[in-house]
Amino acid sequence: MFGWPNGALYAVAFAVAFAITVALTPVASRLAARVGLVDQPREDRFHRSPTPILGGVAVVGGLLVVATVVAAAASEARAKLLVALLGAVVLGGFGLVDDARGLGPGIRLLAEAGAAGALWLVGVKAGIFDVPTLDLALTIVWVIAIVNAVNMVDNMDGLAGSVTMVSALGIAAIAGLQGDYLVASFALAVSGASAGFLVFNFPPAKIFLGDAGSMALGFLLAALGLQLDLKIKDPFPRATVLVLLVAVPLFDLTVVVIARLLRRDPPWLGSTDHTSHRLARSGVSHRGVAATFMVAQAICCAAAVVVDRNLGAAVPVAIASALIGVVGLVLVLRLPHPMRAAEPALSPTA
Repeated sequence: MFGWPNGALYAVAFAVAFAITVALTPVASRLAARVGLVDQPREDRFHRSPTPILGGVAVVGGLLVVATVVAAAASEARAKLLVALLGAVVLGGFGLVDDARGLGPGIRLLAEAGAAGALWLVGVKAGIFDVPTLDLALTIVWVIAIVNAVNMVDNMDGLAGSVTMVSALGIAAIAGLQGDYLVASFALAVSGASAGFLVFNFPPAKIFLGDAGSMALGFLLAALGLQLDLKIKDPFPRATVLVLLVAVPLFDLTVVVIARLLRRDPPWLGSTDHTSHRLARSGVSHRGVAATFMVAQAICCAAAVVVDRNLGAAVPVAIASALIGVVGLVLVLRLPHPMRAAEPALSPTA
């Protein structure tokens, strides 16, 4: 593709997405202020000052440029790439409407399921069972889980951008080692766009992703993970690799769902009971929380690469990851958090 050395191709994909996102984010911030898309402080939110929420538009803008060039040069996989990008744009549009007016969780879930179905139709699917109906169902569950996990981890400055940046790097590493340069290049573009956004979102944040950004990035992580041509054919280690690549947002999603079900609250109601909020209440700074999430996801991605390259490590890594996850859940759920009364939110955003 392009006739460039792989390293140059990867560097360009990351750098172009990074640069365009850095250039567009201040524009998106001014536009958000002009049209009133500003996240006001609320009892169920952690920030304490009004903040623009159009950062996702800048991120998607950076990715559109890279994807257009890559798709033009990679005709053999153009359909899959374009459907993944189109799905991200569509879900970003739903997220933008949610940011502006609010959407019911049912509408969001239907949109996510529809985007997952589009991936399945072009062959981007969870091909574990080799039974079309079951693989379609698993693809839908995977996409919904990752989209909402990234959406929910976007609850404090720098978290969603940091985690997405590292997760996309992990996907790029596995794809590059397998010789899948298209997936690796686009994953690096996602990582670059996330890094560009972090210039303005790392604590203290000047702009938020908003649901438009978190839903788009979550969908792209889900789609890129499904596009990995993993050499592992057994369902258990194969699933282990995919879960490790997005382990931190899935962990936080699990914490939130369990905590709210224990309180008999709907999981989609906003509240300050996330892993990040509990760490902050325990004395960790906002930057420290973001760094913790970033390092934890990097360790998980490294474990995913180890499993993918060394099948003998699959079972021990999977068992160790599961044990660490369970212990982590118990410890995090025991941490106090600055519980604030949840408003009847219309969407599962925080």
